[in-house]
Amino acid sequence: MLGARIAALRRQAGQSQAELAQILGVSPSAIGMYEQGRREPSGAMLVALARNFGVSTDYLLTGKVSQAERMAITGILNNRLDAAWERIRSRRDSLSEDEVAVLLAAVLTNEG
Repeated sequence: MLGARIAALRRQAGQSQAELAQILGVSPSAIGMYEQGRREPSGAMLVALARNFGVSTDYLLTGKVSQAERMAITGILNNRLDAAWERIRSRRDSLSEDEVAVLLAAVLTNEG
């Protein structure tokens, strides 16, 4: 699972294995082995990976977000939603059907 999280975070960051390897000072094959679960990163490498991706080492190892991280993420999302709502409310024209469909799809996709 650690390998899958590393691969997913790397892709989310838009980094290739070679780019991540260069950032961390290891070979691209080392990154590939981490992602395939054929090699475990050292403690220092876990810290470097976590810093690169902006996550905690706990998240890398367990896939679970700490309460503090959850609160920070919730705060960021609330601020962005508030800002988006204010932009929508300040519009002089109404939303198009396409805009409403996109907003509705985003809300429904993230339910649950």
